[in-house]
Amino acid sequence: MPGTILLCEGYLHDPGYSKTAYGILRFAPERVVAVIDSNHAGKDCGEVSSLGKGIPVVGSVPDTLALNPDTLVIGVATVGGVLSPELRAAVKQALEAGLEVHNGLHEMLADDPVLAEITRKNGGRIVDLRAEPEDLDCASLKAQQVDALVVLMVGTDCNTGKMTAALEVVGEARRQGIRTRFCATGQSGIAITGRGIAIDHVLSDFTAGAAEKLVLEAGAQQGVELILVEGQGALAQPVYSGVTLSLMHGSLPDAMILCHRAGQELLEIVDTPMPPLVEHIRLYEQAMRLVKPAKVAAVALNTMDLSESDARGAIERVTEETGLPATDPSRFGAQTLLDAVCRTGMNKVPLYRGSKD
Repeated sequence: MPGTILLCEGYLHDPGYSKTAYGILRFAPERVVAVIDSNHAGKDCGEVSSLGKGIPVVGSVPDTLALNPDTLVIGVATVGGVLSPELRAAVKQALEAGLEVHNGLHEMLADDPVLAEITRKNGGRIVDLRAEPEDLDCASLKAQQVDALVVLMVGTDCNTGKMTAALEVVGEARRQGIRTRFCATGQSGIAITGRGIAIDHVLSDFTAGAAEKLVLEAGAQQGVELILVEGQGALAQPVYSGVTLSLMHGSLPDAMILCHRAGQELLEIVDTPMPPLVEHIRLYEQAMRLVKPAKVAAVALNTMDLSESDARGAIERVTEETGLPATDPSRFGAQTLLDAVCRTGMNKVPLYRGSKD
């Protein structure tokens, strides 16, 4: 069967730069036939990234063609969100081979006349994951009409694992028979699930409307009981706080899950001290109070840099500090988070029985 190539040239070893690739390797590895990074060609992906065991790392697009791929996904983020010369060369090779190219960068590749002409000649396709829909409007508080339980992932900063935590909760809920939908709001989530709106590429007047649209569409699916909305940025992160607030006021969540990277002492980019978790919780609940009151129900702690024993200790300290259930859903499962949010909305998930432990 055809499959996906992940383009990670120069960055397969770095989960920060290869965020999109790592998301696909974690949640949809069965789709991936090869990863491109000439620095690690000949290795197994699992040796380099700890994900994707059994997936070969190769040096170029031509090295993948014998594997019968149909899609190339740009799996890395670049400075400024533009296509570097190295990535451009690989994209051209993929389009010349008639492949579909999925692009999560800010640069819209479908608007590039050279790449568009190559696509036309060879029968491929360019999908710009950040391209916004044409039918967006301002938000109008319609999301509060959704019958399903709406949960928004919020963070203490950017890059805290909001998408990963949300998808872990989605997976656990589905395993328990809860009819669940995920609303992707960034390029990685869209690349994994195949749908969503990249909120950071939407004009500011319509960002809350985009979040509302996602929730309304998810809620319109028959029998949906639980909706997880991917978060972006953080209220305490001044660079991205605008998109965070838009997601809150557009999705109108019934509950929120706070995502935090264990041990982080400074906010990214601005290098100011990280506020206490209880201050973040207060900020989020206060910002929702006049629109639709919603509580932070639990904390998802990203402990990827800690040993298992240190991770468990960090989770215990967070629970003590905040008085809320906490866990690292990637390491220890999402049951704790699912229990917490469903307790806030038993009327919307009436058959939920909670943890069997």
